[in-house]
Amino acid sequence: MAKLHIYKKVGNTWTKIANGDGTVSTDEPFTVTLSSGSVTSGNTYDIRQGQSVTGDLCNCTAVNGKNATFSAAAADEVETYERDVARQSLASFYAALDAVSKAVTILVDLDDLATLKTNNYAMCFAKKVASGSDGGSYNVVWQSLTKYVYSTAFSWTPQFSLFGTNVFADTVTVTATTNQRALGLGQQCLLDTNGILQPPATGGPVTGVSMQNQFGLIHPALSQISTLNGVQQTTPLYVAPSGMVQGSVTLTPIDTVMVWFQQDIATSTMFSSARSMSTEIDLTSTNSATRLYKGGQWSTPS
Repeated sequence: MAKLHIYKKVGNTWTKIANGDGTVSTDEPFTVTLSSGSVTSGNTYDIRQGQSVTGDLCNCTAVNGKNATFSAAAADEVETYERDVARQSLASFYAALDAVSKAVTILVDLDDLATLKTNNYAMCFAKKVASGSDGGSYNVVWQSLTKYVYSTAFSWTPQFSLFGTNVFADTVTVTATTNQRALGLGQQCLLDTNGILQPPATGGPVTGVSMQNQFGLIHPALSQISTLNGVQQTTPLYVAPSGMVQGSVTLTPIDTVMVWFQQDIATSTMFSSARSMSTEIDLTSTNSATRLYKGGQWSTPS
C-alpha cells in the first residue's frame, strides 16, 4: 500500500481534499482508506502517489466509513484531465517567467525626440554578458529601434539560445554558423566533433549557460528573448570576442542594460568600442526602471 493524495477540481484548479492509503489500479476497482479529508460517491478525483505532481483520474463509486472505492475514469475524461494539467503547467510556466521578467521604460523629451528623428538616430539596447571569469561587457546591439516615440517599453525574460559563430568583428552582423539550441540558466550544450550543438542538459553554473566544445575553433554566442513595444523577438546579445579551440566556457547574462542613440546601426551588429550618448541601467536587484533623455542628458525621472 502507498500513501495517496486525493485532488478534486475546484474551478480551474486541482485542490487536495483528502489523504489515504491504498494501491491504485487502472484495471479494476480499488479501495482507499482515508486518513484525512473526505470524498463523495459519484465525483471524479485525481489520485496521486507520494510526491507525484500528477496522478490517475478515478471515479469514486462508493464510500463506506473511511473506505472509499474507486475505478479508473473513462478515456474521454482522462483526455480532458490531461488537457487541464497541460494548461495549468503552461500557466505556471508563464507566471514564473513574469515573476523574473525585467523591464525598462525610456522617455525622450519632445525637443530631443525631434532632433534625434531628424538626424536619423536609432534607439539601441545592449545587455551585459560575462564570458568565463571576466566582469562582463556589451558587444552586440540586442535591439535597434527607429520608430520610437516619447515612451518606449523594453522587457525580457530569462529564455536563451546558444550557438556558435566563426567571427567576432566590429560593425559586422552576427551570423550563427552552428545550429541553435534553446536553453535556460544552469544548462549546457555539447558542440560535438561534427560541429552539431546537442540538446541541452543540466550542468554548469546555475547563473549561466555553458558550451562544451569538442569541435574546434568557435566563438560561443548567446541570444535572448526580448519584447520591444509589444513585439517579441529572439535576437543575439553577445558573442565571445576570443574564439575557443576546445574545452568549456560559461556565458553569464547580467541584468544590466545599456541604452544609447546612434546613426546607421542595426539589431545584431557587433561593436567593440564605448558607446556615446549612453546610459547603463542596473536591474540586478529590481525588476523595472525608467530613464529620461532630455537636453542630451540621461536622468531618472521623479
